[in-house]
Amino acid sequence: MAVEKGALVSHKNLAALIPAFALTLSAALAAEEKQAMPADPAQQMPEQIIAEAETVHPAALYILATKLMAEGRMDDAVRWFYIGQLRYRFLLAAEPERLAENQPLFSALSESVGRPINEYAFGDVDAAVAHIDSALAWDAAHANGVTSKERPAEELAQVRAGLQKLRDDMIAGKDQIRETRTRNGLDNR
Repeated sequence: MAVEKGALVSHKNLAALIPAFALTLSAALAAEEKQAMPADPAQQMPEQIIAEAETVHPAALYILATKLMAEGRMDDAVRWFYIGQLRYRFLLAAEPERLAENQPLFSALSESVGRPINEYAFGDVDAAVAHIDSALAWDAAHANGVTSKERPAEELAQVRAGLQKLRDDMIAGKDQIRETRTRNGLDNR
């Protein structure tokens, strides 16, 4: 994974994007007749989103990760980002009819939230691997109120396998990741 020097978005700049993410999420969900409007995650405290994590749209988990980063709770942000990413990828794989309204938001969130979180996470590969394992365990142990785990079990297995592959690639490439980060002026923890 190539990491560019200076690519980390400041926590304050990222936090300023929360209302825009929430507005986009609300619009996407309003377009779906079958889903009631959720509470606005931009107005909720992180603990409120965590309490509702089984039932919220995956984009709300990205907003949660952003809020946690803004509070300096980076390790919590990494874990919730990977949970959100896992659930969002599953939504896209399991319900292709929802792709048009979800893919643009997923792409925007993956770039704007995922980039700084991954930049932080890859600074300590062992911790990142533990966060990925924690995300996989949380997802396995909790219901998914947005995308049923029952019907598209094959898609869920494929998405989970993708995250497990990322974890395994990080372990295998740990030394290379550290060297690349050092060359690019990024910290290794």
